[in-house]
Amino acid sequence: MSETSLQPNLTLNVRSKKRRNIILILGIVLLLVVGLVFFISYKVMDTLMHHPRDTNVSYDLNIDKTPYEEVEFKSLKNDNTIRGSFFHANGLSNKASDKTIIVVHGYTSNRLVKGRTNKLVEHFVPKGYNVLAFDLSSQGKSDGNMITLGFNEKYDLLGAVSYLKSRDHAGDNIGVIGFSMGAATTLLAASESDDIKAVVADSPFRNAGLFLREGLPFFSGLPSFPFSYTSIWVGKWVLKVDLDSVSPMDAAKKMKDKPVMLIHGTGDQQISYKNTEAIFESLKDDPYAEAWYPHNTEHIDAINHYPTEYFQRVDRFMDKYIGKE
Repeated sequence: MSETSLQPNLTLNVRSKKRRNIILILGIVLLLVVGLVFFISYKVMDTLMHHPRDTNVSYDLNIDKTPYEEVEFKSLKNDNTIRGSFFHANGLSNKASDKTIIVVHGYTSNRLVKGRTNKLVEHFVPKGYNVLAFDLSSQGKSDGNMITLGFNEKYDLLGAVSYLKSRDHAGDNIGVIGFSMGAATTLLAASESDDIKAVVADSPFRNAGLFLREGLPFFSGLPSFPFSYTSIWVGKWVLKVDLDSVSPMDAAKKMKDKPVMLIHGTGDQQISYKNTEAIFESLKDDPYAEAWYPHNTEHIDAINHYPTEYFQRVDRFMDKYIGKE
C-alpha cells in the first residue's frame, strides 16, 4: 500500500482521536460542573438547616409582676427536649386557667420572637389566659441540630399541646399564635390536632419548597436555576427533609371548621403576602377563617406597626373561640 493511500486513514484516525479527547474533556468538565453545583447546593442546605443559635439574645423576659416557670417537654419526634416558659393567667401561679395561648417563633429566632412574646404576655395574661412560649428544636435552648422549616417542628408544637393536656385544665382550650415559619408550623400541626381550637398565623409561607425556590436568590445570592432545584433535591435525598411536603396550604384544605386568622403585611419582603392569599383560598370551605393584610407592614410586624388594631382583632378572635367562660 502506498504512502499516499495511507494518508487519509491517518488523518481520519487523528481527527477521531481528537474528537474522543474533546468529548472526554467535555464530559469531565460537565461532571465537575454538576459536582460543583451539588456541592454548593449541599452547603446552602447545610447552612440553612444548621444555622447557629443566636447566642446574643437574652432569655430574661423582664416582665414585671408576671410569674412564670421554666418548663420542659418532649417533641413528638426525635425525642428532643423542648424548653420554654409558662406564664400563669392573671399572674396567679396557684390557680390554673383552662385557656392557654401557645406562641410559636420563626426561623433563627426563639421563644421571645424578638420582643413580641413580651407584648402578648403583657396583654393576654391579665385577661385570664396562660401563655406558653417555647424554643423550637435546634433553636434557643431546645435540643436538636437541624432546622427543617416545619417538617419536624410541627411535632414540637404537638408536643407542647400534649404537655398542656397533662397540666390540669391548661390544655382544655388551646389557641396558637405563630410567626413566619412558626405560622407555617402552626397550620401544619393544627390540621392534625383537634386539641388546637384556634389559630393565628402571622406571615406564613404556603409551601417550604416553593418558598426556598423563590427566596434562594434573595437569601444566598445564587441564581434560581439550577440551585433552587438542586438544593431541594439535596434536602430530600441527602438530608432526608422533603421541603415540598411541608405545605401549610395543603394543611389548610383539611381544616373545614377550625377558626383560623391569617395576618400578613403587604410590605413583607421576606415572604410575600401572596402566600397568605393562597392559603386563605385553600380555607374557602372553612366558615371560621378570616384574613387581614395590614398595609405596607413588613415581616411579622403588624403587632408593632398597628398594635391597637392587632390586639383588637386577635382579642376578638381568641375571646370568641377559646375564651368563652
